[in-house]
Amino acid sequence: MMAAIDSAKKSGDSIGGVVEVIVEGMPPGIGSYVHYDRKLDAKIAMAIMSINAFKGVEFGLGFEMARKPGSEVHDEIAWTEEKGYYRKSNRLGGFEGGMTTGMPIIVKGVMKPIPTLYKPLKSVDIESKEEFSASIERSDSCAVPAASVVAESVVAWELANAITEQFNSDQFQALKNSVAEYRRHSREY
Repeated sequence: MMAAIDSAKKSGDSIGGVVEVIVEGMPPGIGSYVHYDRKLDAKIAMAIMSINAFKGVEFGLGFEMARKPGSEVHDEIAWTEEKGYYRKSNRLGGFEGGMTTGMPIIVKGVMKPIPTLYKPLKSVDIESKEEFSASIERSDSCAVPAASVVAESVVAWELANAITEQFNSDQFQALKNSVAEYRRHSREY
């Protein structure tokens, strides 16, 4: 990654990339499968897409799912006395139907290259309609490492909102107790 960034900088260009956020420990069943505005994966997708220069988002296998049959995409459900209910795989990235499955949440965001370059692109003068080269400004060759911190933050924000919407959150200890009781209950049923 560092070599690719250095190479882009040396050639006066910029590069984008993919950030990945992995969250472990979310209880199953957080979000909604019936309300478009309460689907937790949709909220996270919106948050990722709200980051400047982000042009795509995917969960789990993401866009690769379009090239696979359902038997290679969906996560089978299993149960044991020790684990309770669990998924045998995590191809859907911790979500099904807008709700968490209890598996790690895996979300990726695609960031385009920054447009300010040391080898400027062509543009058009608004007044004369004549073509010219854009001015050379300061340019980061790649902002993906910095954007990964932003991606972690927006995902954490959406997860915290979902937890506090679903559980008693007037006091932190009450919130912890509500989540713990929910985890116990969801293992049994």
